[in-house]
Amino acid sequence: EGYELKEKPQPEKKADLQRKYGEASRKSISNSIPGAIYEVKLDNTHPLAYGYGDSMYLLIKDTNDFENLVNGWNVGVLGEYKSGFVGSNAKKGLKDVTVFGVQNRGRGKVIYMTESPIFRGFWHTGKALFANAVFFVK
Repeated sequence: EGYELKEKPQPEKKADLQRKYGEASRKSISNSIPGAIYEVKLDNTHPLAYGYGDSMYLLIKDTNDFENLVNGWNVGVLGEYKSGFVGSNAKKGLKDVTVFGVQNRGRGKVIYMTESPIFRGFWHTGKALFANAVFFVK
């Protein structure tokens, strides 16, 4: 119990039987994130975030609707939206969710990265976080 990153429970939605075909693409885009830049608040006292200040910027491509770790370290938590497109429904749940986390598991560690810090080399700053995950998180 509490040893994994779990998706937040979603409220049940009633079927919209009177929806219009012409509005389908507009509704679907309101639930998506094709790409947006967010600030990620970091716990730079944790080895995963060594060498960083108290935040970094990250390209977010998914809703990342996960609960924060209860038995672990929420090293990177989604902060403020900065730029890009985020659908109106998707934006509602994107506050203070875990992006980077670490949890003890047996004799090792599980490192959660719900977004890639090195996605297409978008920012070079993510390389240090990835290297920290490989070499410093023990």
